[in-house]
Amino acid sequence: MADSDYSGEDPRSTAFEPITDYESLRDRDGVPYHEDSDVVDEAVVDQVADLADLAAVGITNPDGDLLCRRLTDTCSWKLPVATVGPDEDFAAAIVDHVRETIGFDVELESIETVLDVDLRTEDGKKTASRGFVTFAGTPVSGNYDLEAVTPNGDPVEEAGWFDELPDDADEIPGTERFLE
Repeated sequence: MADSDYSGEDPRSTAFEPITDYESLRDRDGVPYHEDSDVVDEAVVDQVADLADLAAVGITNPDGDLLCRRLTDTCSWKLPVATVGPDEDFAAAIVDHVRETIGFDVELESIETVLDVDLRTEDGKKTASRGFVTFAGTPVSGNYDLEAVTPNGDPVEEAGWFDELPDDADEIPGTERFLE
């Protein structure tokens, strides 16, 4: 996949041109790009091949607390994270997700980390990869009050500010970059 052409103003307003191929970030200055590869059973390769890539955003309030959310009542706490399908824009996916599920219009400030996970079977006949792009962002309004925002879609079960990850949290790649 190649990066799509940038055609001007995007109503989701981010500081990034569309990122449709996380591997294009491999050699970008200032972007921490990490690769993880492993030999696994065929069933695991098949499972990962069916998974979408993920975009996440770390948002910290002025007190240094990290925004985490639970999408459903059975979901673990984690950074806001959105699935990204083939040829979809990672930045737009996470900006839209936060607006739709939490209610903040978010400006993305930086790419904090990229994780490229490549799996293969012992014989190398089957492979799968999955990418994670984690951004840092801030609410466009400058208001961090979760009670003052209204999601534009299906709201998350719960969102909150945390000075450390809850015990049952899932660490999306890059989460540690937002915790002191």
